Amino acid sequence: MSTATKITEGNPQDISQTLSLLDKAVLEMIMAQQPLSRVLESLCLKIEERFHGLICSVLLLDSDGATLRHGAAPGLPKSYIDAINGTRIGPRVGSCGTAAYRRQPVVVIDIAQDALWADYRHLALPHGLRACWSMPISSKQGNVLGTFACYYREPRTPDAHHLLLIDRAANLASTAIEHCRTKAELQAAETRYRTLVERLPAITYMAEVGVQGRWFFVSPQIETMLGYTAEDWVADPGLWMNCIHKDDLGIALEAEKRVQETGALYKAEYRMCARDGRVLWFRDEGKILPEVPGPKPVLQGVLYDITDYKRLEEQLRQAQKMEAVGQLAGGVAHDFNNLLMVIEAHTERIREKLSTADSSYSDAVEIQNAVDRAASLTQQLLAFSRKQLLQPRVLDLRSVLQDVGNMIRRLLPENIELNIDAAADLFPVKIDRSQFEQAILNLTVNARDAMLDGGKITISAQNRRFDEEQTWNQVSVQPGNYVMLAVCDTGIGMNVETQSRIFEPFFTTKEPGKGTGLGLASVYGVVKQSGGAISVESEPSRGSAFKIFLPACESEPCRSEDTGSPVQPASGNETILLVEDQIAIRDIAGEHLRRLGYEVLVAPDGEAAIELARSHDKRIHLLVTDMVMPNMGGRELAVRLAEIHADAKVLFMSGYPDTETTGLHDALVDAEILRKPFSMKILAHKARSLLDARPGTTP
Repeated sequence: MSTATKITEGNPQDISQTLSLLDKAVLEMIMAQQPLSRVLESLCLKIEERFHGLICSVLLLDSDGATLRHGAAPGLPKSYIDAINGTRIGPRVGSCGTAAYRRQPVVVIDIAQDALWADYRHLALPHGLRACWSMPISSKQGNVLGTFACYYREPRTPDAHHLLLIDRAANLASTAIEHCRTKAELQAAETRYRTLVERLPAITYMAEVGVQGRWFFVSPQIETMLGYTAEDWVADPGLWMNCIHKDDLGIALEAEKRVQETGALYKAEYRMCARDGRVLWFRDEGKILPEVPGPKPVLQGVLYDITDYKRLEEQLRQAQKMEAVGQLAGGVAHDFNNLLMVIEAHTERIREKLSTADSSYSDAVEIQNAVDRAASLTQQLLAFSRKQLLQPRVLDLRSVLQDVGNMIRRLLPENIELNIDAAADLFPVKIDRSQFEQAILNLTVNARDAMLDGGKITISAQNRRFDEEQTWNQVSVQPGNYVMLAVCDTGIGMNVETQSRIFEPFFTTKEPGKGTGLGLASVYGVVKQSGGAISVESEPSRGSAFKIFLPACESEPCRSEDTGSPVQPASGNETILLVEDQIAIRDIAGEHLRRLGYEVLVAPDGEAAIELARSHDKRIHLLVTDMVMPNMGGRELAVRLAEIHADAKVLFMSGYPDTETTGLHDALVDAEILRKPFSMKILAHKARSLLDARPGTTP
């Protein structure tokens, strides 16, 4: 029969001594960090030595809380141990499975007769096992850890001293199991922490506060980041300060001082020099550990490598600066072009009234030359700010390089060799030919000026394919086919600092009077506005290589324009509607067109022009309008005028194109754009060519 027995007292005369010896032996093994299996086996053996015929067994409950596994049973047959290993606990699972399930002791006097063993007696009886008393092994929190059991080879009831012994054995087993599991959990936690620390993309450390404070720990990432082993770092307390960039020492020292005075968190960003000379940015964050004894506070912290972040931050700052300067440059160029327009028109009128022999004629010519130079500067400003008026055509770069090569050779001294190499199968590209030729000339002139003692300039073009997005100088290009144009020289080269500024407007390394600092800025703007990007590779004394990447175009290249046709007469008798918000330009342009025979209607803005067009009962043949005006821009005016005078052609004037030029020719086929400043003769010829062009085409 089975009974749930309550532990009671009743010891033989020497049971107290036996229990004391048992406690001492087991606890010593636990303190000596002996393996759990050995501790449990020793516990069983010492009890079996004291009580003849008694066989002890310890089963451990799995983490699933339902399966018993072998722990120790030096006196049981191996076949029996294997048979009961992995038994699931339950209300009728022998002595041990039932004790673990009920969470209370179970005494089975006769295995052959007890119902709890009905499904398991066939395992025990062949080995002569007849009685089994089992006690749950419980943790301090009351959770079942396993069972401690005593077997006898004949049916019998436990004596009082047996019950005391089983109870003490279960307590000792609980102590051993909990100690072992705590130790295993601690080791696992340490392993996880070490794995985490060693896999972090950062350096973790523990060190005393202070410049010469000792370093107790530094994670191995320090070797991959800075080139020093953890052992090197810990052995030399001064290595930290020696590696900090000299310009950032004050930042680190100020953070140290703040920690020592206030106990606040350590926070600082500074540069460190790696063993191989690389300079890396780090964010250092640490906290004082109050529980660590010692003469100095101990800081636990993390050094994050933020080099890439700083690089991106600098690129963003540079891009924002370039954008701000570009907007300023575009606005200045727009107003400046209007002023140049007035100066050029009046200069042209003065020259028409003077003979070439007149002393004032040469003065007028010089004024015109100054206007041309100023106009060139404003065009470079507009190119940099990407507000330049481009007229892109699908071109074959081989023919462009062939033509521009002849101009370049005239610019180079005899001690500079020029080599032009363009692949035969270049993709077509869509660019403004004149502006791109100017970009090539700017790069070549810079290369020439970098080789005072002579050298070699190589201009090459070849196809490139990018399968991933590429970025150069804050400009990204999408995957696809590109044509790369490279201008390489063997000159003096540039350092990293110079390279970071070469595309800024007005930045130049040339002597005063030998450069405006707008050449490369305009190249940058033209390339970006054309959908491409530019990169630079250079080292001091090793030359420079500028590479322009232009997106390939699937259309066929345009034929060369016929420049041999005779100039048409500029006069006429058609009606022209002239719209310009700048009164000086409006007056002089209107007067010039009237002198040529045209009927000219003038308006200061788009709204006034629409009212004038509605009230005019004759046909308006041509609209000449500024692109950017208050209230109504040139594009909107052209669209609305088409509703009133459907056949009117359009000639836009632009200081810079603004967003109104987007898709301009999609909606207005009979339209041309004239870039300010321009002469009155050019205005007259443009107007005449538009008026003479067939409907639906542009000259």
